[in-house]
Amino acid sequence: MTASANLTARKFALTEGGPTYRIEKRLKLTRENSPLIVRRSIFSIAVTWVPLFLCSGVQGYAFGKRVPVPFLYDFSVHARFLLAVPLFFAAEVFLGPHLAEAARHFIESGLVIQEDFLRFDAAIEKGLKWRDSVLGEAILVLLAYGITLIALPTWAVHVSSWRAVQTDSGLVLTWAGWWLLIFCVPLYQFLTLRWLWRLFLWAQFLWRMNKLNLQLTPTHPDEAGGLAFVGEAQRFYGAILLAYSIGVSGVLANQVIYDKIPLPHFAPSIVAYVIVAVGIVLLPMGIFAGTLMKTKRKGLYQYGTLGTTYTTRFHKRWIVGEAPSDEPLLGTGDIQSLADLGNSFQFIEKMNTLPMSPRTPIHLVLACLLPMAPLLLTVMSLKDLLKLLLKVVM
Repeated sequence: MTASANLTARKFALTEGGPTYRIEKRLKLTRENSPLIVRRSIFSIAVTWVPLFLCSGVQGYAFGKRVPVPFLYDFSVHARFLLAVPLFFAAEVFLGPHLAEAARHFIESGLVIQEDFLRFDAAIEKGLKWRDSVLGEAILVLLAYGITLIALPTWAVHVSSWRAVQTDSGLVLTWAGWWLLIFCVPLYQFLTLRWLWRLFLWAQFLWRMNKLNLQLTPTHPDEAGGLAFVGEAQRFYGAILLAYSIGVSGVLANQVIYDKIPLPHFAPSIVAYVIVAVGIVLLPMGIFAGTLMKTKRKGLYQYGTLGTTYTTRFHKRWIVGEAPSDEPLLGTGDIQSLADLGNSFQFIEKMNTLPMSPRTPIHLVLACLLPMAPLLLTVMSLKDLLKLLLKVVM
């Protein structure tokens, strides 16, 4: 019990470490056990959206008709830097603690036996070491700038905007465009990649848990051998999908409204995006698929053998007539035991091969699609949209 208590006190906090986290602490943007989400969100807006607005305003591109797409009418910049980036920070408030609680539950639930406590501790130590890796976050920064530069040609649109102006000599970046290129977009990409890095570290931890001698029970009422709590924690990644989808919806809004591309044209791309995004988030759940299938198969054999033995004896006792004549059937515990055995067998038959309930992927899909719902106003009335949403909810 002492060893267990020491391990459960060790917090697998994927959101409370790393070089960037240490910089935030020095800037008084976060504290231990107090993420100061409002302060960090305001700061993120102050270093992204505000400078873009000011630079655009100084050059006359913030509003008016000097360019076809002024700053205040660009949906993508508002979606990313007023909503998505703050939400990336806000997600740390509930996603990080839920992942830490799920990691601790492996010990508290008894899934990890005492002989594996040291391996459990090593798994946490490895994950936290990678979380704090300077090299890891340096690679994320390089990747963020690489993605930004790869996407730069997409700025060469046929009309001028607050970020770039078409001239006789070609595309010329505005002051806001330079800040967007040098800092804002790389920051957005870095925050996205950092959450993917955390997802990878969480998957690594689950992979190491799967290597332990987990005490899974095929008759567990969660229908996942006792691992359904992992899927419940994974469901909170919907906040990340929501944030990223807000940015995606802003880009789509620009193309639908300014480039006059009908929304149905993007339907295949939206479907592909949802499948890929949800698939990436749920990929760690597949780590336990083989173990759960083995547990289910073993449980069916074991309880099948027990069922054969018990029902054979029950049949001989009460049907064939081997029970004493003075022993009444009414009130005997044999029938209740038979029913309990049947219920246990049904639990095993319904056991999932992934440690999650069907509502987990449903929540993740809704997180992807919800920010895109306002785009439907371009193809239907508000009244029809509300009717559609009510049908989905109900």
